Amino acid sequence: MKYDSDQELPMQMWRHFKAKEWDLAQNLLSEDFRAYWPQSNETFSGPQNFIEVNRIYPVTNVVEIIDSHHSYDQWEHLQKVTTGVYIHSKMPDGKEMKLYAILFFEVTDGKIASLKEYFADTYPAPEWRSHLVAEAIR
Repeated sequence: MKYDSDQELPMQMWRHFKAKEWDLAQNLLSEDFRAYWPQSNETFSGPQNFIEVNRIYPVTNVVEIIDSHHSYDQWEHLQKVTTGVYIHSKMPDGKEMKLYAILFFEVTDGKIASLKEYFADTYPAPEWRSHLVAEAIR
């Protein structure tokens, strides 16, 4: 069924990113694809630009997919897929960066049409609330 395969496209994109299979990842994006990174107020138009910014990104990433949710918008005829990921990056200067990201994908006609990606840095939990925490996740 088409809808099942559409909701799987973002997961396929993550697998291609992990393997650095940039051409295969680009094939999943529509010709009028747009990506938006709100933190830096950047919009990437076209699949080539989005794939290139990820290809040349100056870090080594390890991405762990935490979860994925989907719904079908019957009025707009598109799948909405949300993925949550944990990213551990090694910067060129040797520093490490650990963050979470949530991505909102829109998929239509067998291609990823758009995504909006939010990043959140990790930080140590404050001591003042430690007595209320059941367990640490990481």
